[in-house]
Amino acid sequence: MSYSLVLNPPLAKLNKPVSLFIETSFVLIAAVLPSFVHTMGWNGAVLLPMHWTVLLAGLVFGPVGGFIAGGASPLISYFLSGLPALPVLFPMTLETITYGTVAGLFRKVKLNLYVSTLLSMLAGRLVYTLVFLILGRVSGSLLAFWQKAFLPGLVSSLIMLFFLPVLAAGIGNNLKNSAKN
Repeated sequence: MSYSLVLNPPLAKLNKPVSLFIETSFVLIAAVLPSFVHTMGWNGAVLLPMHWTVLLAGLVFGPVGGFIAGGASPLISYFLSGLPALPVLFPMTLETITYGTVAGLFRKVKLNLYVSTLLSMLAGRLVYTLVFLILGRVSGSLLAFWQKAFLPGLVSSLIMLFFLPVLAAGIGNNLKNSAKN
C-alpha cells in the first residue's frame, strides 16, 4: 500500500447514498454519544465524545462534511438531551465546526491525516478559547482557563490524534474502492 493511501487517502464525496449514510451516521453518533457517556457516569470533558466523529467527518468528507457534522451535532445533541449545557453550546458549536471544517480544508490541500488532525484540534481549541474570551467568560488567568478546559481531555485528544487518521484512511479507502464497483 502506498504512502498516499495510508496517510493521504482521497477525500470521499458526499454524492452517493453510502457516503450520505456515513455522514449522517457521524452526525447522529456525535449527537447521541455525549448523553450515553453521561448516562454511564463518565466525564464528557475527559472522553470528548462529540469531537471524535466530527473530526472524522472532516477527515473523510472534507470541509463540507466537517462543517455539517460540526454544526449539526451539538445542536441535535442539545435538543435531544440538553447536552452540551446551554452556557457551553455556542462555544462548543463553533469549536466543533472549526474541527470539522479545518480538518477537511487541510485534507483538501493534501496535508496528511496526522497533520490535519493535529492542526484542526489546535484550531478548534483556539476558537473555543477566543469565544470564551470575547464573551468575557474567562475568569482568572488564561492558563487557568486552559488547564480547566483542556487538560481533562488531553489523553483522549492524544488517542484521537493516533487513531482517527487510521479510521479516516480505512473509511476513505473503503469508500474509494466501493465507488469503483
